[in-house]
Amino acid sequence: MMQTKTLLAALVAATLALTACGKNETAGASTAAAPADQSVVKAREDLMTDWRRANQTLKGMIENPSTFDAATFKENADKIANSTEQMWTYFEGEAAKGGEAADAIWTDATGFKAETEKFTAAASALSAAAATASSAADVEKLYGEMASSCGSCHKGFRND
Repeated sequence: MMQTKTLLAALVAATLALTACGKNETAGASTAAAPADQSVVKAREDLMTDWRRANQTLKGMIENPSTFDAATFKENADKIANSTEQMWTYFEGEAAKGGEAADAIWTDATGFKAETEKFTAAASALSAAAATASSAADVEKLYGEMASSCGSCHKGFRND
C-alpha cells in the first residue's frame, strides 16, 4: 500500500512539473501547447480570432487617428507579436490539417515558412514602434506592412 501511495505521489509530481514546463510567464501569457481537450485546429482558430480582434482595434486607430491611444495600441500590437511563435506551432503535423488552412501550407512548406517569417518580422517591428508611438502617424506604415503580410499569407495559404 505504501509503494502505491509513493508511486501515485511521484506521478502527480511529474505531471505538475511537465505542466509547468509548458508555461511562459513573459507578458503574462501562457504559450503552452493546445490543451488536451482542444484540437490543434480549434486552438489555432481561437488564437486567430484573438488576432482579428486586436487587429480591428489597431486598424480603427489607424483609420481614425483622433481615437489613437498609445497604451491600447501597444497592448494590441504586443498581443499579436508575442504570440506569433505559438501560432506557427498550430500548423505542424497531420493533426493541424483542416479548418480554413489550405493544403498549400504542407505542400509548399518553404513558401509558408517565408510568409510566417515575413509576418513575424512585421508584427515585431510594429510592436517595437508602438513602444514609443504618440500618434497613429508614428505606426501607420508599419501597421500597413503587418496587415499586408497578413493578407498575403491568407491569399496563398487559407481556404475561403
